[in-house]
Amino acid sequence: MIRHIIRKELLVNLLSLRFAIGLAVAVLMMGLVGYVLIEDYAFRQQTYISDVERHEKELEQTKVYSMLEVVVDIPPSPLSVFSRGIKDLPSSIHVSPYHIPSLIDEDGGSVSINLSGTSNRPYNPLLRGFGSIDLSFVISSILSLFAIVLVFDSFSGEREQGTLKLVLSSSTGRVHLLIGKFFGALVSLAISLTIGFLEVMLLWSLSPRLSLDASSWVGLGLMYLFSLVFLSSFLALALLVSLYAKESSAGLMWLLLGWVVVTILIPQGGAYLAEYFRPQEVREKVVREAEQARRELYRAYSNITYSQKTEWNNARLNYAGGEAILGITQEEVPYRIEFNKKAFPLKVQFAEERQRVVESYAIALRTWSRTRDNLVRPSLCVLYRNILQAIAGTDLDSYEAALQRARVYRDALMGYLEPRVGTAEWFTRALEYPDVQPTDQNRRYWQNLIEKQGERAVERIMSWDRIAPIDLSTMPPPHIRFSSLTERMALATTDGLLLVGGAGVFLALSIRRVVRYPVY
Repeated sequence: MIRHIIRKELLVNLLSLRFAIGLAVAVLMMGLVGYVLIEDYAFRQQTYISDVERHEKELEQTKVYSMLEVVVDIPPSPLSVFSRGIKDLPSSIHVSPYHIPSLIDEDGGSVSINLSGTSNRPYNPLLRGFGSIDLSFVISSILSLFAIVLVFDSFSGEREQGTLKLVLSSSTGRVHLLIGKFFGALVSLAISLTIGFLEVMLLWSLSPRLSLDASSWVGLGLMYLFSLVFLSSFLALALLVSLYAKESSAGLMWLLLGWVVVTILIPQGGAYLAEYFRPQEVREKVVREAEQARRELYRAYSNITYSQKTEWNNARLNYAGGEAILGITQEEVPYRIEFNKKAFPLKVQFAEERQRVVESYAIALRTWSRTRDNLVRPSLCVLYRNILQAIAGTDLDSYEAALQRARVYRDALMGYLEPRVGTAEWFTRALEYPDVQPTDQNRRYWQNLIEKQGERAVERIMSWDRIAPIDLSTMPPPHIRFSSLTERMALATTDGLLLVGGAGVFLALSIRRVVRYPVY
């Protein structure tokens, strides 16, 4: 019996003008947005490949251990076509002895939140998770509206035509009738959704630069499944309103009002209300503490005592970072090693102190963003987009998991570097290239060269470009593991249960209403 009702509802929907218009709009929008975002993903993928090659070359050209910095590039997720996520998060994580990866990462060269900016109003890119137009936005706005238009008059329309009493008085079970209408409409929506997904997959296949691994295919299937669950929740809601509405026009009005609330008012209004929870004076306090820590480091750094005979030539010194000295004599090397053994712990201590200070600000911003998330969570659209963000790995939790693994990698890197602080290779390679040492003999030779060939002659000698890179073959591999699909799905558990529960509640209320529906 249910099968016949589903078939009848499906045929009625397929032959209706509203289905044709809804299908055309859905396919057009998914194709257009999919094409734009696939091109965007292809560009980000090419940028990622270029960045990896560039950073690998920079790492391979490291001349001294103190200047060693590892950059871990974050590959763009192919599923970001469906959920772009938070756009302003960095595309790389910088790891060095003098810098601990953090959400506030400006000293690492990839600014996510600018701590040292001049604005008194804290900038929080974590609040921008719903600003992207991606396929999740198209599905949550256009296809959800399509679901409402498809079934808003399923019961109220038959009541106005006078056929509902006959149907409810017949041998057809009321629950069977509701379930048949529900699945008939769901299959109709599934046709539009499936065509849209196939359209995106076709665009993927036409791009020679893109490919999907097994995990991405599974993630794509999960996105399709949750898209059906999301659309079924709107169908169940629309059927419930249709059962209570006395007129189809009134039911459509209430449904459109509800659609505006869940797709626009709650997400945008939640972001507005979150402004009242903005952390006050946290940023200013953190800026002061970070600057105080920097001054204390500089003071302690300046008070280090050691023997120094001359000024160094062609030196790059940084009291809060690495250092490289090319023009240094063999006699001065032990004194500089003595200095480094005292200075290096201070620099590491400063990195840890700064990370502790800025992390309090990062926690405040995360709390602010999660407050917004809780305010907008009553929206079915927000639940759906949260799920797709988690599956795609474009959410904040996935990025923070990568940060945590980068910190673990830094610990391994520190274990590799600490024994080398007491070596000459930590800061210089002059011992391997005696002609760059500023000895009296070399100075006379350089002066003769300057008189004959000019300043450029000595610059070619005193150049880091001619120094061979250090051997990093025993260094821990500069790779970190990113979250697997299983781990990302675990992050979506709460929102997934809420979405499934919402669809179940609306359907249960519809069943309760249709069972008690009066036939007179």
